[in-house]
Amino acid sequence: MRHAQSRALHTYWQTLRLGSAAPQRDDIAPQDIASLLGHVFILRRIDPQHHVFRLAGTHLCQLYQREFRDQNFLSLWRGHDATHIQTLLESAIAGVSPCSVIARATTMDMNQLPLEISFFPLRGPEGYIDRTLGLFQPLDEPELLRGRPVIRTSLREIRPPAMAGHLMPVPQRNNEAPQKCAANDR
Repeated sequence: MRHAQSRALHTYWQTLRLGSAAPQRDDIAPQDIASLLGHVFILRRIDPQHHVFRLAGTHLCQLYQREFRDQNFLSLWRGHDATHIQTLLESAIAGVSPCSVIARATTMDMNQLPLEISFFPLRGPEGYIDRTLGLFQPLDEPELLRGRPVIRTSLREIRPPAMAGHLMPVPQRNNEAPQKCAANDR
């Protein structure tokens, strides 16, 4: 995670886990992340195609100049970007691991703002990991958009959830035998 606020929310999420896979949604205390609240959002997974905003910070709503409650987060994205974001959210929830993307917000008159969007899995009231705590963090000054609403969000980089042994080989000690690779891993 690139931005200091993204790293701060990651540290907060790690602290709330207390050794479990993911913290409870009810464990999120607004006063603990007061400086981040304008950029914070919470999604609820309805099904793989619907990750609905339960809460969206004021800065996020101001960028798009609209309210997001009960709107599908995936509707912010088009084509392959929507598919990648859907896969990323599903992977973060299934693997119970944070992830992030670098994106670009664009207005109708083509003004652009780079963003870092971070995702942290949460347990809902039923005990299932079906929520996502997120941070929508501009990497430059929002004034670059000149007060115009964002009409398009596009992916630039994906930082997938880390799953030990799945994305990168686990470092080995010299006295351990090397892991066997599948045929397509060479």
